[in-house]
Amino acid sequence: MHDDGARWLPKFLADSGYRHAMYTHQWTEVLIWRDTERWLGRGPDRDSALEDALTQMFPSAAARQLFDRFRDGLQEPARPQAAPPSAAVSAEVIPAPPAPPAPPEPELPRSPIVGRIQLPTYPAAAVAEARETLEEILKDIQDMRPDFALMSPRYQKVYMLAWISRARSFDEQFQGEHKITVLVRRIAHELTNLSKTLWPGSVQALQMNAVPACVVTELGLKTLHAPKTWAEAHEFVQNHRERAMTSEVPVDDYGWADRPRKAPPGQPRALLREAQRAVEAIAGNVTDPPPRHLTTPPEELPNEQLDALVKHAQALRDIRRFIAAEDPETWGAVMGRLRWLAGRLGERLPQLRRWLDPEFIPPPERAKTGPSADQVRQQQATVRAERDALVAADSFDDEALLAFLGRAFDAHNTPEVASLVQPIRPRIDALRPDLFEDRRMRRRLTGLQDVIKRGELGVLPSDSDSDLEEETEDVDDPGAHLVAQVRPKVEGKRVLFVSNREDPDLKSKLEESLGLDITWCDGNARKVQAQCESISRHSYDYVLIATGFQAHNIDGILARAARASAIPYVRVFKGRPLAVARALARSLGVASAA
Repeated sequence: MHDDGARWLPKFLADSGYRHAMYTHQWTEVLIWRDTERWLGRGPDRDSALEDALTQMFPSAAARQLFDRFRDGLQEPARPQAAPPSAAVSAEVIPAPPAPPAPPEPELPRSPIVGRIQLPTYPAAAVAEARETLEEILKDIQDMRPDFALMSPRYQKVYMLAWISRARSFDEQFQGEHKITVLVRRIAHELTNLSKTLWPGSVQALQMNAVPACVVTELGLKTLHAPKTWAEAHEFVQNHRERAMTSEVPVDDYGWADRPRKAPPGQPRALLREAQRAVEAIAGNVTDPPPRHLTTPPEELPNEQLDALVKHAQALRDIRRFIAAEDPETWGAVMGRLRWLAGRLGERLPQLRRWLDPEFIPPPERAKTGPSADQVRQQQATVRAERDALVAADSFDDEALLAFLGRAFDAHNTPEVASLVQPIRPRIDALRPDLFEDRRMRRRLTGLQDVIKRGELGVLPSDSDSDLEEETEDVDDPGAHLVAQVRPKVEGKRVLFVSNREDPDLKSKLEESLGLDITWCDGNARKVQAQCESISRHSYDYVLIATGFQAHNIDGILARAARASAIPYVRVFKGRPLAVARALARSLGVASAA
């Protein structure tokens, strides 16, 4: 807050001991106070913000008229004083002249906001229900974070528009209800932070001066009847969501055109950490908002570093299915920072833009250009034997150590090499990177020494690892270990699963993988109402809802019913087995839930 020294506070208030201050950023706020009184007004400019504060200080039309009279210097008309009695000169009574007609009352200046300053009062039950719904939106955002991080930018934007338009419809419906406004701002703040981390692109509806019609262009659609209220905007998003998410190529539940692949060589988490370190070296911590300026200007970044970014983007596409059960939010943050970097680099790195495009289909031949799984295992076994020979030797020169490291880097990722060389760590610490002629190997050695210092050691694959299946057959659940942790805690539990359609195959998969006793509900309004009665009778141990398919009003009805009966209510995105296992793990507090 600051006071620019301008005398914009009405003189009547200043004379009454009130003080004032003003704050301007993307909008303006004015604060008027005296003793324990606090009046805060907001608006696009100072005058509007002052009017907002005065509306609160003088809520009735009569109070505002009196204030305007004093502000503009108007006083009550002076009444004529009676003349003092004079000595009688005659006993004759002289009748008084007729009194002149009373002058009309002066017309008081009318405030431009008289007639709309008195805010309506709302039924307490309606306000409580609206607050409850807004709290559910906040919880939905938190529950959706892992799945939201895995989505393509277009899908992320559609979900953000649905959340914020619904929230703002309540602020619009309950104008002036402070507790409603606070919750809506919390939702906007939460979504703004997510957009800065995941970087789906500009979301105009999150801005303070946004208008409902902006959702049409945000969805990439056209209409002759643009929404005029936020309630209409939310309805528009709900009705056109599927059309806005339609792609020219087939995509998965998260909006990516990736095809099922074999597990990439190396641990997905280790590959993710390597990509994270490379990106953060250029563009700062991926969990913080992007920096205003890069340490090294984009045009000065070396080609080797840019090429590495492209390789990391390729690796991130490869591991998406496999990291989904481990650390999806970090994966989304790294991809978001890469999108931000691609925008700063402009046309300098088109390959990076291509790999970040969700509709780009990675070529299948790329998975076959590298060594086979058998060849990788043979290389790793040879490297381990060579390491054992170096450990057993009384002494060996740097040349032999450099040759060994070159083969180790070919067979393992950096954290795995850090584990491999622990028995000879003093020799690794003493090596100078400039001993390598290849600049790439110098960078690898520097990275290895940093990883060893930080203690970020990888897990070496064992010789007993089974052969990988063919790519077309490798479509098993990458989160099998998470399912194994969750199943003992939910096996045999009675579950109500709510979707928007019947799906016997999915029901069978969930029952088989998690051992659940599932009752399916297709989201029909009458069926939902009947299930709410079953929930009140404690007929279920869990209520699961596929929010990726379901309308928000159904979500709210079921959430209230489950909460009233103290039954866990779990949102499971589109209800795929991995998403269900991850959501249940989070609800149960299973440690490995991402």
